Amino acid sequence: MKHVFSLIFIAFAITVNAQQKAKIEVSYTEYQPNMRTGEKNGTTHQYILLAGSNDSKFFSPRTEQIDSLNSTTEGKAKYQEMARSAYLGGKIEDIPRADGSYYVVKSGADNKLYYYDKVGTERFCYEEDTPQLNWVVGDSTKTILGYECFLASSDYHGRKWIVWFSPEIPVAAGPWKLQGVPGLILEASTEDGLYRFVADGIQQTEKLISPIYLANEYERTDRVKFLKAKRGFMDNPVGAINAQFSGSGVSIRSVKLSGDSGSGSKIFISRETVDFIETDY
Repeated sequence: MKHVFSLIFIAFAITVNAQQKAKIEVSYTEYQPNMRTGEKNGTTHQYILLAGSNDSKFFSPRTEQIDSLNSTTEGKAKYQEMARSAYLGGKIEDIPRADGSYYVVKSGADNKLYYYDKVGTERFCYEEDTPQLNWVVGDSTKTILGYECFLASSDYHGRKWIVWFSPEIPVAAGPWKLQGVPGLILEASTEDGLYRFVADGIQQTEKLISPIYLANEYERTDRVKFLKAKRGFMDNPVGAINAQFSGSGVSIRSVKLSGDSGSGSKIFISRETVDFIETDY
């Protein structure tokens, strides 16, 4: 049943994105708190926004590269050889590694947003209506990447967002799920500054807004269930990992990451200390 739901879901995503070309490509740095220490701006990721007339895709190019390799038998062999060569050559840092884990695909045809992400080793996807945020545009302006930008704010999924958008770029898109102001969003931040996106490059393009690699390996769920599963994993990673490998004969007693001095029973900080980018779950 899991795969039946996944295939139905993927049919939507492929139909939406298979043919449309992007008009603009924007690179963003994502800043978020370190979920092990709570350090503000302690974790960064590089993302790309490809946006066309109706559709868009927000993704990590490094993660997409690895997913692309792992989507075929030949690619898997190539990736394994790259990792083996780097390891034997004493250059472990050269092994291709995923960066940010999620994809956000927006479809103008059916006004839907498709979100793909992982919890531990499991892949999940869900759809929701394209966000209709109630933006309040202010009088403040500043220049970003040579474009005059205006301030706007809105509440969204438990947090207040402050964004800077440029009407000079008439694309009503932005990083992550943010959109709907009269121009491209070049910078966005939660009011408390815990989550930020900052554009650091922009160019015209005709790249295809391509489907998600390994899309048939994602289990369909909904947004709240996904966030609760992610929180459950962070609250008890040992139990969650053992549950994921249930029946395989694999069992672990603790998880220890680089720099940990304890037993690994509590790796991540609590929800009360720092919560996810969306808090309404």
